[in-house]
Amino acid sequence: MEITAKKLGVLAYSIRVNDHQGELLEEASAEQPRTMVFGTGRLLGSFEQKLMGLKAGDSFEFTLNPAESFGEYNPDMVMDLPVAAFIVKGEIKPGLLDIGNMIPMMDSEGNPFNGKVISVLGDKVNMDFNHPLAGKSLYTTGQILEVREATHEELNPVAAGCGCGTPNDSCCGGGSHHGHHHDDDHHHHHGDDNCGVCGNAPELQGQGIGSCQCV
Repeated sequence: MEITAKKLGVLAYSIRVNDHQGELLEEASAEQPRTMVFGTGRLLGSFEQKLMGLKAGDSFEFTLNPAESFGEYNPDMVMDLPVAAFIVKGEIKPGLLDIGNMIPMMDSEGNPFNGKVISVLGDKVNMDFNHPLAGKSLYTTGQILEVREATHEELNPVAAGCGCGTPNDSCCGGGSHHGHHHDDDHHHHHGDDNCGVCGNAPELQGQGIGSCQCV
């Protein structure tokens, strides 16, 4: 059986930055593979297309350039926000504005995304809203271990976790999964800072950005 839309694939693979010698970003072994449901919009489209037509036993190797993955790095996505935007219930959560911390945010249309704290100076927080992998290519190698029809439940997963700023734990998208217990495919693993209440802070309405923090 080949990978096509509405099929579930079980994969062992690794993803590195730029080439085979680059930083290891993600890995799923044959002992702890990852399952992916294809043709549902939950996977990175370019990643999915590279695997279409493959079957159990096939190996793969390809590189996704920035345009095919998370885009080029955009310096305009680095901006200052008021410290007041991060206040929830009269206070800022301890550690929230630590340098390097990823904070879940949302735009004026409610779309979730993350911002990285670059610096805090006075009442301003300098944030980088580029994806952490922006400007990087993704070198991917691996093997298809199994292909089968996806169940109704796997094609229509129940929403789980937090509703704002919850990034996939996978470069390619989809939920992580260890072993072959396919009924858990739709669950993602989120850190504590990725859950909670989302709301537009008044100070950010003009910029179309709102805070999304655990409370």
